[in-house]
Order: sequence, then structure tokens, then C-alpha cells
Amino acid sequence: MKKNAIKTSWDTNAQEWIKALDSEQITSRKFTNEAIVAVLKNSKAIKILDMGCGEGWLSRAITSMGKSAVGIDATASLLANARKKGKEVYHHMSFEDIIEAKKIPNAPFDAAVFNFCIYQNKTLVSLLLELKQSVVEQGEIIIQTLHPYFLIQNQLPYQSQWIDDAWKGLAGNFTDGHQWYARTFEDWSSDFQKAGLVLNEIIEVNNDQQIPISVIFKTQYR
Repeated sequence: MKKNAIKTSWDTNAQEWIKALDSEQITSRKFTNEAIVAVLKNSKAIKILDMGCGEGWLSRAITSMGKSAVGIDATASLLANARKKGKEVYHHMSFEDIIEAKKIPNAPFDAAVFNFCIYQNKTLVSLLLELKQSVVEQGEIIIQTLHPYFLIQNQLPYQSQWIDDAWKGLAGNFTDGHQWYARTFEDWSSDFQKAGLVLNEIIEVNNDQQIPISVIFKTQYR
């Protein structure tokens, strides 16, 4: 995967993504949004870093809980939209910036949340290792991603692998799709261990047909 392919794809599709969220075109978000909001609401974390925050919907939800949210994202147009919609603090930063040890403003945080924004393979462990510098001791890392059942659902071998188009299947006029790396439960667990994280809880999110659509990992630095 080319280094800038994800950023280019998001720059191209930012306005279409904003439109899709504003008009609630992605039906699965009804279930996944409620699930991640419930987890954060029940967390003891007060100051939360929203990784890959996009147009800021989750940051605004965190604020509405009476907690403090700071969002980071690599797509400038998404951040501009986020700043129009809410009062939260947003910073233009990429995951590569963090891996390269660029300091995250407003740190340290009680927790960091990734909501459907982890696409990388080998650099994920590096990202999580470096992120430890920006959270409190034993800080939480909360990740929501597509459920590994996605692989079986799409008649793919149950093994970690690159998927060609992250936009495929979404309502809207998305183009220039980027690759993303799908992991099995075993490989998620392995990467957490390599990053010095303890896996405290796995929450499987189903739709109204009781089909698993996402999974939330609640982890914590040792």
C-alpha cells in the first residue's frame, strides 16, 4: 500500500463522507455509534483523545457527556467541518506524525479512542507504542473496527489480509478507494500484546438481525 494512498482517498472523499454522516446514509452507524458512545460514557476517562476524528461527531458526543474531547485527523477539510459544528479542540495530525514522535497537543489524556480509523498493518504496533507517551499511566485505548466476521461474510479466507476498497458497500458517490488491513481476533490480540496493552474486554456489536458488524476492544497500557 502506498504511504499516501489513504490520505489521498480521504481528501478526495471528505465532502461525500460529511454528506453521508449528516444524512445518516450509513445504516450500520445506528448500532456502532450507540455502542462506542455507551463504552465511553461508562469509562472512568474524562479527558479523551479522538484519534482520526473526521468531522468530529464522536468528539461532540464526548463533550455532551460532560467530558473533554480533543480530536486529531490528517484531513484538513474534515477538521474544518468539525470546527464549524462544535467547540472541541482539533489538531491537524496524522498517525505517521505520532509514529515519528511528534508531540500531541493537550496531552496527557486518560484515554484514546479509535473509531473505524485503523487501516494499517505493521505500523499499528509502532503507533500504539508511541501513543503511550500521550496518555496517563495505565491509560485506556479503545478501538472499534469491523468485526472479523466480515471476512467470512465476504467469502474470504479467515486470515488477516489487505482489503482493496474501504468505501465499498457504502451509500454515496465514493471514489478512489484505499486499502485497509483486516485482522482476525488472534492477530488483534497479538498486536495488543506487542504494543504493551492488556485486553480487558471485547464487545461484539450486532445489527437488528443479530449479525455481528463491529467489535470494540477495551485495552489498557501495562
